[in-house]
Amino acid sequence: MLTGLGLNPIEEDVYLRLVDRGEATAVALGAALDHPADAVVEALGGLARHGLVTTTPDEPGLYVAGPPTVTLGSLLAAQRDVLHQVEFAITELAERHRAAASRDLGGLIEIVTGVQPISRRFLQVLESADREICGFTKAPPVAVGPRDNPAEAVVAGRGLRMRTVIEQSYLADPDARVDIDQALGRGQEIAIAAELPVSMVIADSAIALVPAFADPQDTPRAVLINSSGLLSPLVTLFEKTWSEAYPLNSRTVIEGDPIPYAEGAPAPAQLAPLDAKILDLLLAGLTDRAAANKLGVSLRTVTRRIRHLMDLAGADNRIQLGWRATQRGWI
Repeated sequence: MLTGLGLNPIEEDVYLRLVDRGEATAVALGAALDHPADAVVEALGGLARHGLVTTTPDEPGLYVAGPPTVTLGSLLAAQRDVLHQVEFAITELAERHRAAASRDLGGLIEIVTGVQPISRRFLQVLESADREICGFTKAPPVAVGPRDNPAEAVVAGRGLRMRTVIEQSYLADPDARVDIDQALGRGQEIAIAAELPVSMVIADSAIALVPAFADPQDTPRAVLINSSGLLSPLVTLFEKTWSEAYPLNSRTVIEGDPIPYAEGAPAPAQLAPLDAKILDLLLAGLTDRAAANKLGVSLRTVTRRIRHLMDLAGADNRIQLGWRATQRGWI
């Protein structure tokens, strides 16, 4: 029990017996504990050096235990100081180890281990951006969830462009729609993809944080990448995924408009019959009004469905819609 405070087993036995008896001689303690007399005397000397026992002025051979709350409290405080120093030394050694590893890799990457260090690096990446932050979000988060990430709101207030592609499975979280709507309200651009290869965040195409693949039961790890050569494929992957993802808006998120992906599946290969007919007529060169007359629907319906097709394809204009429709096999 007391060995954690620096006492050896015999010292602990002697002290506990002396606490029970109040006072005793070395001979009496030795007889009670069945320890050799010289071992008991040595233990009493050690206890005296720790300030745990004293002798009475009238009887130098009679030992008295000091108040445990005072004497042991002092030892406990000393041990705490030692542990704090050890903890500081471990932190310093870990930093030196990390720096050495970074030098070995030319400073190109850093392996970050543990939830708190990953969260700290994540926030540092966000705060380092001057122009844009982009990334992928899968579910579940490795270390930083949307409600654990107050820096996003702060960074968004700096006028940076923020683009995020989220995986469809992320919407299984009951609070996901509220989180997304709040992010959209801060000016963040969000699109949805059926599936993403990995979560990641990239700042100014200059630095990225990517979770490392590991067993969910293991300590989380992430890779901080500082190399433009290593970042280039990630930036390319993001831009390609962003161009093909379905952009979200507050109305879709809050009112529950259908998101154009089946559960766990990619974008649909076939359109609804009315959408397919409108797309065919549009690509044939008919105006919206002419298409509406030919199909026997209102002009408003045609205009609304074309807007839906553009959103579905991630197209900014009707020419791009034709190109994306060809890519997706809609025509």
